[in-house]
Amino acid sequence: MSIINLLSALAAATVCGLLAQRYDLPGGLILGAMVGASAVTLLMGTTIDVPKSLRDGAFIIIGAAVGVTLTRQAMVQLAPVIVPAMLSALLLIVAGLGIVYLLRALGMSVPGDVLATSPGALSVMTALAVEQGTGAVEVAMFHLVRVVLVIVSLPLLVPLLRGAP
Repeated sequence: MSIINLLSALAAATVCGLLAQRYDLPGGLILGAMVGASAVTLLMGTTIDVPKSLRDGAFIIIGAAVGVTLTRQAMVQLAPVIVPAMLSALLLIVAGLGIVYLLRALGMSVPGDVLATSPGALSVMTALAVEQGTGAVEVAMFHLVRVVLVIVSLPLLVPLLRGAP
């Protein structure tokens, strides 16, 4: 019975992921897949274990898909970006740690709170949370909310920055 549950979850994840991507939702593939798989587990009223080998294979594919985009030409073009990127990353990490501290002090922390508030792509940070076995759903939700807010707020904020030095 568990293989049928797993196949049902994977089918629903595929359909919902492709639909979300088709309608250009931010993080469509991963968000839609999460919604589809969640719907199956909620409807069945059970948890579904994804075999470690399948999960690890997916992480390897994600890593490879990101890794193959780095070329020698990209490295040369990225050279002037290294210092600003490091400064940005350090500031975001400090801000994330500050947010974790605040959430913990307010009793609002979630499993995987450090990954949830760390800079990174939705798919990568969620994969890290799954790999570490800590708060994958919470981490995904934090990053999804962040991505959606960035996409929604950019048209409002970009005009404000046009006059900035």
